[in-house]
Amino acid sequence: MPHLILEIDELLRLVVDALVETSPRSAVSFALTCRFIEELTLSSLWKEQHSLINLIKVLPNHTWVEDECGFESIVSGCGFIADCI
Repeated sequence: MPHLILEIDELLRLVVDALVETSPRSAVSFALTCRFIEELTLSSLWKEQHSLINLIKVLPNHTWVEDECGFESIVSGCGFIADCI
């Protein structure tokens, strides 16, 4: 059973949003520590995406390839190419 303080949705949301904003990698680790907060943290992480790269990376590894080219990252697979900055 989670600690009682985690049952205060507004407080937990403030903590999660601050963590996602300052350190997304730490937010992922935080989400993996407790199933009770996993959904809220992952929702906050996925709330704002600036490209399709992260969505493409959810696909199996054999369906995409990422090449680093200067400031651009090119992800290609399954007959399409998407550029991001």
